[in-house]
Amino acid sequence: MVYTFAFGEEVYIDSTGMGDSLFEGMFSIFPIVVISIIALIVFAVMAGIRNQVKTNSLLKDMQQFASDLADHPSDESANRLADYLRDVTSFPVERTQMEPFRVALGSYQLVMESPHVHEETKERIDRQYKRLGILDGEKFADEPAPRRRSSSHHHDHHDHHM
Repeated sequence: MVYTFAFGEEVYIDSTGMGDSLFEGMFSIFPIVVISIIALIVFAVMAGIRNQVKTNSLLKDMQQFASDLADHPSDESANRLADYLRDVTSFPVERTQMEPFRVALGSYQLVMESPHVHEETKERIDRQYKRLGILDGEKFADEPAPRRRSSSHHHDHHDHHM
């Protein structure tokens, strides 16, 4: 009887040992999973903040160019805009944040309609706007906020720039 009890105890200890090692494995992985999730969240928040700062900086710069072009529509101010845009790698055309895009379009119209800006400068500006996709984004300008989509929305809206 003692032998059976010892055998039962042995089996019991073995199963507990196996269970413990399973839980130990889970608990050793658990902090890694939690830290990974936290790191991903922090990374996403930092990327969002960086993107917002970049967008705000771009908006501020574009507002300055628009102001200069409105006050003094000259070839000089248009060339400064072209030089600035040459160094911009991407231009955010986000339907949730349209202000930089609208300001950029306003600057574009001021340049293109100004008799004080040379044709070469207008072409240079036009190339930068097309490279950055600003003119392609015009179809989003009058659309409602995201989530509402219509297949027939503003398809021929940007043809007058060509």
